[in-house]
Amino acid sequence: MFGDTEEGLKERIAATLADLGHAPRAVDLRRIPFSGAWGAATSVAKALAGQAAAAEVAAATAGLAKKEAKERAAAILSAKAQEIAATLAARLLAAGVADRVEAVNGYVNIYFDHTSVAARVLARVRAEGDDYGRGAPKGERVMVEFSQPNTHKAMHVGHLRNIALGNAMSAILARAGYEVLRANYLGDIGRHVIQCLWCYRAFHQGEEPPERKGRWLGEIYTESYARLHYREDVIGFINRLTSEDEAFRLAADRMLKELWRKKTASGEDIAYLLGQLSNGKGEFDLNKLHDPGCVADLWPIIGAQLREEVQPTRAQGPLADKEVAQRYLDEWADLDRHADWWVPAGRWEEEVRATFQEWERKDPEFMALWERTRAWSLDEFHRIYDQLGVGFDVWFYESAVEEEGRRMVGELLERGIAEVSEGLPVVKIDEKLGLEQERYRVLPILRSDGTTLYATKDLALTREKFERYHVDRAVWVIDVRQSLYMQQIFKILELWGFEQARHCHHLGYEMVTLQGAAISSRKGTGVLYEDVAAEALRRARGVIEEKNPEMPPEQKGRVAAQVGVGALLYGMLDRDNNKVLVFDFDEALSLQGQSAPYIQYAHARACRILERAGALPEGEQDFSDLTDHEVNLIEQIALLPEEVQRAAREYKPLLIATYAYSLAVRVNDFYENCRVLDAPEPRRGARLVLVDAARRALAASLGLLGIAAPEAM
Repeated sequence: MFGDTEEGLKERIAATLADLGHAPRAVDLRRIPFSGAWGAATSVAKALAGQAAAAEVAAATAGLAKKEAKERAAAILSAKAQEIAATLAARLLAAGVADRVEAVNGYVNIYFDHTSVAARVLARVRAEGDDYGRGAPKGERVMVEFSQPNTHKAMHVGHLRNIALGNAMSAILARAGYEVLRANYLGDIGRHVIQCLWCYRAFHQGEEPPERKGRWLGEIYTESYARLHYREDVIGFINRLTSEDEAFRLAADRMLKELWRKKTASGEDIAYLLGQLSNGKGEFDLNKLHDPGCVADLWPIIGAQLREEVQPTRAQGPLADKEVAQRYLDEWADLDRHADWWVPAGRWEEEVRATFQEWERKDPEFMALWERTRAWSLDEFHRIYDQLGVGFDVWFYESAVEEEGRRMVGELLERGIAEVSEGLPVVKIDEKLGLEQERYRVLPILRSDGTTLYATKDLALTREKFERYHVDRAVWVIDVRQSLYMQQIFKILELWGFEQARHCHHLGYEMVTLQGAAISSRKGTGVLYEDVAAEALRRARGVIEEKNPEMPPEQKGRVAAQVGVGALLYGMLDRDNNKVLVFDFDEALSLQGQSAPYIQYAHARACRILERAGALPEGEQDFSDLTDHEVNLIEQIALLPEEVQRAAREYKPLLIATYAYSLAVRVNDFYENCRVLDAPEPRRGARLVLVDAARRALAASLGLLGIAAPEAM
């Protein structure tokens, strides 16, 4: 801490306590929270007092009333804590650990000399340069698996949180001293692929755009979902309309009479419809109609009724609330745009199942189509990764581990780890671990018909990580709702005998919302990543135009990209990953609040100062008589190495995001209160060295988050 690591200071205190004869125990350490004060405090003496004075307390309180005994015990413990603290303080001071060490009320306060610590911290930053904050090699290989998009779908802004977390976690672990492999696991098979290719062949083959085919393919998938769920959506609309609006139910009888006059439905069907539409329970079931086609004839009558209700002359009609009627009418109109889907929708699911069989038997023509369209998605993903500055060392594909997963299920059955229960291969994890209370439950690992589950493939993939890539620990960046599932996978591999499974970690994250709407990739209501990125870059260009209108156009474009992408990434990282994130463009691109542009601008200002100053001064600088603003800034710079280690230990990129913002706050406070270029010597030279150290710490912390550090803004 303050030129040494926090762990190093804890080790010194622990060693001193051992020399004094105290049993080993964890040492707490916290910074003394006063502006301009440079030090740390520990309460370890209080923790040791209980054991050290146990016999004395027992003897002194024997026979006393409860209240008196409590007061007597507290006095003895307080005195013993102060005694231990005083002895520890004297030893630390004599050993030269700090310039001043005090024992106060059982606490040990350790103070450092501003001049010597400032010189030590800034000398270290200058010596290590861009490697400042890098830990010694730990001799462990870690694989971080993140992103994991599905081919044949467009990437949405909801995926960005995964990418930001995984990329930052990889950088933090590497900086902490681990050997890191960044892995991506792409879902290139499954139901979503089959239905997308069914829709492509049935309705869009030969319409491919000349570029951005990956995005176009994602639109095909969205259309396939809408087509396959069209009847479900229509029935859902009718059920909701009749269950939520009593007035509309009053019109049901009239509408069905009109349907009868057109003689497009049987009496039995009309009787069923009348019963369901008028009971208000929203339980209309398409399967109970003799002729589902009658719904197609009823549909325009429903629309006519809704249009009638929004007319000004119908202010007292059944749907007197015009806003409600208009909302229903708008939803009806959206569904009505595809009214021609109703009849063929009855056979589309069967067509999808037939397409799935083409995949199962590996039909050559279908496999060629799959490979060609998969390449379109991969091209799109690579373009997005390039824009975000994200790279991967290992690429896994779901299609490549399917057969290995089946073999692994067989081995789990042979080993007795898995068993067949009701025709289904499962692992009864709690039972195998000998747990009496339910914790990990039972995990199916293959369908009864032999088709694979996610678990089938994840088990095989994880074993490959351990055996082929020899990782010592693995990290998965996956939706927080998969927490139990991930623990089940880890425990099954632990049962297999993989020691690495004990060091697996699920870095979960909650969903992202934008402007109050949940982001979904299925119904077309989601927000595409590239649309959000384009908006971020547009706004970032406006910020650059405002702050630096004289900047050359080419540089404006480059810096706007750095600022826009930085705003997106930081906006995904500056909140607890276990909480729902509401992304706000104004906050993300603000130059005044907790945002990437605010931190980047602090770095750009440092670069401008150093550019105007020319070369940095040589030799040792005079750091005596520091102001509180300088002390606070140097203290924050000194914390970077330990913050890197802490973020790596806790798997928490948020710690670095918070650190970077706090550093920028102190940098800007320094800018506002301390003259640099026109300061007299030797203060000018010392402050230039401090600005350079701040620049390096800002660049390093931004880099750990995957964010560029522009030299001008």
